[in-house]
Amino acid sequence: MRTMSFIEIIPTGNEEFDIKLGGGFPHPSFIVIEGDHGSGKTAIALLILKGFLLKEKKSIVITSESSPREFLLKASASGFELENFYIRGLFRIFTMRYPGKLIQKISNFIAKRLSDFALSLKGYELIVVDSISYLNGSDEPLLYETLVSLKKFAERGGTTVLTLHPNTLSEELITKMKNMADGVLKTSVAVVGGRRVKVLSVPKLRGAPPGIETSITFDVDPAFGIKLIPIMISHA
Repeated sequence: MRTMSFIEIIPTGNEEFDIKLGGGFPHPSFIVIEGDHGSGKTAIALLILKGFLLKEKKSIVITSESSPREFLLKASASGFELENFYIRGLFRIFTMRYPGKLIQKISNFIAKRLSDFALSLKGYELIVVDSISYLNGSDEPLLYETLVSLKKFAERGGTTVLTLHPNTLSEELITKMKNMADGVLKTSVAVVGGRRVKVLSVPKLRGAPPGIETSITFDVDPAFGIKLIPIMISHA
């Protein structure tokens, strides 16, 4: 059983962002980042990954969208230079994308492999899964067990970060996922004064210092990564 005394705050390396969050993200924890395509959820996952790598914490990335080389290129295009960390062996990249049609049998197989991997993984402190929505064709009880296994990785002292597209899993499963999560982050897109910006909302983040900002407006700059935008977004 984890207690608050064992929680470490991991800075992201983005000073402005860390100030908004009271220093960074809590570790260990189980974090779900939910958002539509293009809303910045992968960029937030990359920000967390970069922070762990800067602290020399070994990490795993499991992507549903690209090969390891493509992942590094896409990260670089978003302002996250990760190649040196990869060459040094600080993190590994695995792909769960199937080259053919992702029928239920294959989706179940991938979900089971991911579950077994999370339970057996040793020597690493972070797992990023981008995105769990790719496995929405799996049997729901099996996918739930995969989520439980990823939660157990966090309970053993690691941090799990999952990205999720809205409405791609059943409402019941999403509710269970968010209930077991230590952190729920939501990304969205807003237009303010004719400018298109991204918004990070933080409904829940256990272990974070008091007084964190629950709404952060940002953009993804190819040269700098995440860049905060000094615009306040009001929520009705």
